[in-house]
Amino acid sequence: MLKLLGLVKIIPSSENQNADLREKNMGVSGLVGRESYKNLSAQDILQFFMEYGKLTTLPKGSTMFSPGEKGDRIYLINHGEVKVYRSTNDGKEIILELLGPGSILGDTEALSGLEWKNTAITKQDTIVHMVSQRTLLERAEKDRKLSAWLLERTARKQLDTEALMEGLLFKSANSKVAQLLLDLADRYGVLSDEGTLIDYLITHQEIGNTIATTRETVSYAFMEFRQAGMIDTVKRRTVIKDRAALSLVAQE
Repeated sequence: MLKLLGLVKIIPSSENQNADLREKNMGVSGLVGRESYKNLSAQDILQFFMEYGKLTTLPKGSTMFSPGEKGDRIYLINHGEVKVYRSTNDGKEIILELLGPGSILGDTEALSGLEWKNTAITKQDTIVHMVSQRTLLERAEKDRKLSAWLLERTARKQLDTEALMEGLLFKSANSKVAQLLLDLADRYGVLSDEGTLIDYLITHQEIGNTIATTRETVSYAFMEFRQAGMIDTVKRRTVIKDRAALSLVAQE
């Protein structure tokens, strides 16, 4: 069960509910589909979570899991935003993942049976499809495509981790900020008249905690990017106006 059981509302399945969420699910399918997998389509992945998962709404600030808990469930985010982080001994926060609609989390722990080492909290009211470890393993045993997809995801996450570590070690602060903005734009970008709007609310402090730098350094990078005409800010969200120029900074 979820840790904040008293704050969790399990939404019962119904035809009306499915109809209400059809538009959101279509969006989730599109976001999941930005990652190309050999074995399952985005629609297959979404169908699995809809068929075997519990649709759950979590208020802003809910803890989805924390260190020491058994990794006995996997999530697909239908709507909302989630932050996965680890706390250092001196109380500092290291953000490992910033997730939104279409993101999947918990699969590594559910497959291995290991305890969670990180904390995941909702940044806003969030709707998720939650599949139990037991159901996941039973279905993976019967469905070779599902099993292959899970293995492929595990391999990709390892490669992503290696790329992240390389970036943190060898890139400048401006380069890391630029790369994070490009990654967020790829996942949550919406085309607008001004450019690509990153439809994900993230603070300068959270960016700093993600790329191992200070809030002040991030703010200075934003100022430089804005003055160069590469980005703008609209209602606390970032708009990428010159992706080519920002990409050059990310490669420095």
